[in-house]
Amino acid sequence: MGGDNGLMPNDHSFGSISTRVHAWADTLPEFAAEAVYHADLTGPHVYTEFVAVADQVRRARCAIEGWSQQLGVPAVQEQDIVLAVDEAVSNAVDHAYPDTDGRLCLFAACTTAARALRVIVADKGLWRPPPVEPGFRGRGLMMMQRLAEVFRLSHGPNGTTVMMGWSLAG
Repeated sequence: MGGDNGLMPNDHSFGSISTRVHAWADTLPEFAAEAVYHADLTGPHVYTEFVAVADQVRRARCAIEGWSQQLGVPAVQEQDIVLAVDEAVSNAVDHAYPDTDGRLCLFAACTTAARALRVIVADKGLWRPPPVEPGFRGRGLMMMQRLAEVFRLSHGPNGTTVMMGWSLAG
């Protein structure tokens, strides 16, 4: 996204944004890496890394709101995207690093064909399976699945990656 997105400004002193984004994509599961490689990085996008702490969730949400507004995403679709991303980031903040500090990566862009939006939230932390009976909490994955047209999840010893997608309305 052009300029400071409220999390960490994209520091262009370490090479081009596409070089850094593609290097990051190489660490992701294949489905997420493919989404990054098919992203239009010349248009509005978000690519940022931040500390996995609760006060960053709001800032991540604001970055996604700004991105979707730049794209002219209809308000109802924007609400779905923001809520789904909020859940993904909140889950990572709450569960990925229970005994240590860690970092999250947030990526959002249109596909090069500009027909679809893709958002990826990735951490290098631990996976905690959702409870069988979620009770009051524990419904984040279900919400993400229902809010997004495309939902993919990968977890393992190298962290968790969530990719969500929507068709660009209009």
